[in-house]
This record gives sequence, C-alpha cells and structure tokens, in this order.
Amino acid sequence: MKLRAKKPEIKQTRFKALVYGNAGSGKTHFCCSFPSPYYIDTEGLEDYEHFQKMIIDNQGDVVKLNQLEEIIEEIKALLSTKHDYKTLIIDSISFPYTWLAQAEIERLTKRSPDTEGTEYAANTAKGKRLAAKIGILLSQLDMNVIVISHEKVKYEKGKEIGHIFDISDKLAYSLGAVLRIVKMGKSRKLFIAKSRYTQLEGDTFIDFDDQYKVIENLFGKEIFYRESTVFDIASEDQLKELDKLIINMNINEDTQKKWLKQLNASSFEFVEKDKIQKLLDHLKSKLEGEIA
Repeated sequence: MKLRAKKPEIKQTRFKALVYGNAGSGKTHFCCSFPSPYYIDTEGLEDYEHFQKMIIDNQGDVVKLNQLEEIIEEIKALLSTKHDYKTLIIDSISFPYTWLAQAEIERLTKRSPDTEGTEYAANTAKGKRLAAKIGILLSQLDMNVIVISHEKVKYEKGKEIGHIFDISDKLAYSLGAVLRIVKMGKSRKLFIAKSRYTQLEGDTFIDFDDQYKVIENLFGKEIFYRESTVFDIASEDQLKELDKLIINMNINEDTQKKWLKQLNASSFEFVEKDKIQKLLDHLKSKLEGEIA
C-alpha cells in the first residue's frame, strides 16, 4: 500500500472559537464587534437596536434561524458561495440545540408512552450528531468563526467544580479555542478553557475589557479582514447519484470506508465537488464496462 503522508501545508491561522458565559457577560457585544460578520441570530437580535447598529457599522448582515439543520445549510452555502463576509457568528447555538432536545423528548414519549424520553440521554442524540456535523463544516470554512453558547454548572461526583458550555463537546473539539467570558463588577476577564493557538495559553485568564480588540491585537488585524476562499462541497444531486451507484453496484461498507480514507473525509457529504465527480465518473465507467 502506498503511504499518503506528506509535509503539512502552512496556512495562515483563522480564529475559530466556542465562546460561553453567563447572561450579561458580554458575549453578543463581543460578536457584533467583528468586521463584516455573517450573523446567524437564534435569540432575537432585532429586539436590540444597539446591537443591530454595531453590525451595520461593521458592514455585516443578519439571518434569523431557529434549527440546527437550517444552520448546517447556511454554513454549506458560505462554504460554496463567493462572498465578502469575514467572520461567521452563531449566536447562540444553545437555543436551537435545546429546542431540538425538547422536541426529541416529545417525539420519543409519543413513540414509547411509558418512558420520559430522556433515558440514556436519548433526547440529545440527534443534537449531538448535528453539532458534530456543524463542527466538521466549520473546520472546512475559510472564515473566522465565533459560536456562542450559554453556560451551565459543571459537576463532578455530585459537587460543583466550575462552569462549562451547555452543548455537545463534539462541536467544541472542532474549533481552535474554547473561551469563557467572566464579568467581574464592571470589568471582564477571558478564561482560556482550551486553545490550539500559541497566542492563547490554556487555563489562564486575560483582561478582556476591550473584547474584540484584545483578540485582534493577539492574532493580528490581517486574518480578520482576509478574503474567504470557496470550498465547493458535494451537491445533493451528486450524493444521491453516488448512493444509487453504491446500491446498484453492491459496494460494501469496507470499500466505502477505504474511499473516504483516501479522500481524507468522514463522510461523502464533506468531500469537494470535483473529487466526488471523479469518483462518480470512475464508477459509471466501471458500470458501463460491466454492462458491455
């Protein structure tokens, strides 16, 4: 078997973080400060004129979405469409995540009336899968990314040991940093819960009164104004055609996993369009040869 490893391609850093904090800690103000934001609003930003004005002043736009599936489709559009936005904001992921978990309780209890729908956290399973999918898409997106989450108390062996974000950790692991905004009187601190960036040291606090400017000074202004490049992922039509060929040609799971490994992807839906097309052309040519 031919070895596929090669020297890594050094690319300029993008800033991608999950940011959590208590109500009033300044999460939304932080988000609205980024240049040219594509703002996915799940919490009713239109009720607050000063936040709307901040987005307008920073040459940003807002789209209101309520479901994780809608957010996934919006990220796919940003991946494959040329645009002038610099930073994707999701404020917050907690609302659609919690809404889905509640909807799943209702669905599961209707299916099994003798249960409460929360056994073995069954009501959160779909949300976790979709959160992981969002994380994969965000890792491919050539934009800076801020995902806002509410916070909850963290317990260990029945004792309160701190605070943590209130969504699946699958999404947090896909991003470069996990940050907690803490309000202390009239001042703010930023706790670096996790970081892959040399500019942010894990398990430390930094002064955060200047919020966005603090991050810009640490990472440099250039990355927050750099144009995004398009990553054209597989279309729905391509995926449907591939599914049909897999069934008609009786291609087993081991072979599919081998293809995905070669494509360096966890699922065909995250593969670039031209690579999927090459696979489709190969399979159709092989199928035509078998028929002939």
